[in-house]
Amino acid sequence: MAVSWWLVGLFGLSGLACFAAAFHGSRLRNADAGRGLRWLLTLSGAWGFLQAGVLVAGEESTAVALYVLALTVGFATPFAWLYFTSAYAGRDYHRRPAYRLAGLATYVAVVSLKLTNPVHGGYFSVSFRTEPVRRLVIDEGGLYWASLALAYVLSLFGFYLLYRLFRESEPSSWTLVGLFAATGLAVVPNAVASAAPSVLPQLSYEPLGVAVFAVGTVYLVEDAFLAVERTATRSFVERTAGGVLVLGADGRLRDHNERATELFPSLAESASHLADVSPDVADAYREERPALVDIPDASGDARTYCVTSERLTVGGAEFGWALLVQDVTDIERQRERLERHEEQLGDMAGAIAHELRNAVAIADGYLAETADRIEEGDAAGAAESTAVARRRVARIGDTVEDLHTLVRHARDVDDPSLVPFSAAVADAERTADADVTVVTEGSGRVLATPTRLKQVFKNALAFAAFNDATTVTVSLTDDGFAITDDGRYTVDDGGPLLFEYESAEPSAEAGMSLPNVRALARLEGWSVIPDPDHEDGVRYAVRGATVKSTPAAFDESTAETGSDASPTESGDSGSVP
Repeated sequence: MAVSWWLVGLFGLSGLACFAAAFHGSRLRNADAGRGLRWLLTLSGAWGFLQAGVLVAGEESTAVALYVLALTVGFATPFAWLYFTSAYAGRDYHRRPAYRLAGLATYVAVVSLKLTNPVHGGYFSVSFRTEPVRRLVIDEGGLYWASLALAYVLSLFGFYLLYRLFRESEPSSWTLVGLFAATGLAVVPNAVASAAPSVLPQLSYEPLGVAVFAVGTVYLVEDAFLAVERTATRSFVERTAGGVLVLGADGRLRDHNERATELFPSLAESASHLADVSPDVADAYREERPALVDIPDASGDARTYCVTSERLTVGGAEFGWALLVQDVTDIERQRERLERHEEQLGDMAGAIAHELRNAVAIADGYLAETADRIEEGDAAGAAESTAVARRRVARIGDTVEDLHTLVRHARDVDDPSLVPFSAAVADAERTADADVTVVTEGSGRVLATPTRLKQVFKNALAFAAFNDATTVTVSLTDDGFAITDDGRYTVDDGGPLLFEYESAEPSAEAGMSLPNVRALARLEGWSVIPDPDHEDGVRYAVRGATVKSTPAAFDESTAETGSDASPTESGDSGSVP
């Protein structure tokens, strides 16, 4: 009984080639890609040897068992192929748990159908012939063709990932396209075996294509393979790393990428020294310390970039510097918010320590005095002491309410928006318990958290009422606003201590109104500066805000309709007029 030894040898050689390539390994720097390639080669090598075993098997039961085992091993190769192509193309599909579980479930389901074929017979039927050569004749069923189609669909997805990678790579990398195509050419002998089983046995010839791929990858075009990997790496750097500047040892600019040109337009004007690009970076890079640079984006808003530097050396000799410019705006803004909240916690600790502790101590003292006077029979004195204690207890309640308000607005998670200035002042006036006349000067919008801005104005009006003011003027400035009252106390009566929780300026009865103004302003990133030159009351400026001026023809009165509407509910969409 003759055997197709030439075909046995072909499958055997393909198995040897795959195992040799897997043992040889590759120089790919992507560990996942190397791992996927090794598994692909190992499985394909085992598949090739099993196919050879089917051809040399002397009994039908042995041939069928080897054939089923070959099908089981062969169906694992598309998943190893997908693992390799996902990693090599710089994707993360192979690491996602959902995809892994889906792949495992698919493999188990299909293999179960293969192994249970003797029960349902829907996968294949076989007969064993000995003439003119010994071979296993296979009649594939619908399940076989469905699983084959699924395997090719999975493989095609891997080819698509590589196609996208090659499209962005160097022209020379297209030599790899033919190599990858050879992997799929096994469909040709498969088609011949199905159409003319007398010419070729009905086996899976994919191991032959993978063997070509293995030999070509490891022994012929590995440099081209690495070139594509380097291209993908550069592409990744361009997309994610930000700007890159390369300097010579003398500090002169030697190279940069496109992203650096976008961030520093002077690079397009052939700037030769880093100082011409960014003096801040030029002062910091030689000390190898990060430098933060604020650069306006296309909309004019400032974004923060961190510039880090590293020496370039060969054999211990320095030949230049590499600078990496990364966008850290979100991180920097978060850091600033955390600092402001830490200041807020410090303010609250001061308020609790001063306001509550002192008020409790005073109330406790007057209550003790009340008890002494009752024992002495001084009813009038006891009533007077009790009244003072009650006022102190009432003040504790006011302080607790102020602290509650402060905490609530400190935790305000609304996004800042451009709030109509006049509408915000008018809204605070309507809801504040202050009998003062409010005058608004200036027209525009302030970038702020709407409810927090309203509370700033309400606290300002509360202090003006305490200060016996008749008029409060709120004026819009280029970088914020100023608040002026015509009350009895002036800045000379307390200065900056007016805004400190632990002070009693201008008197203990002033409460927490102005300290709350400063605390809420800090949460917005603003500063509060008292005006020592104002002699008719108290005047202070809130600075550091973003202000968008409104043309004189704009009428904000439409934004002030509704007695209880908040600024953002009054027609403000947050856009710049």
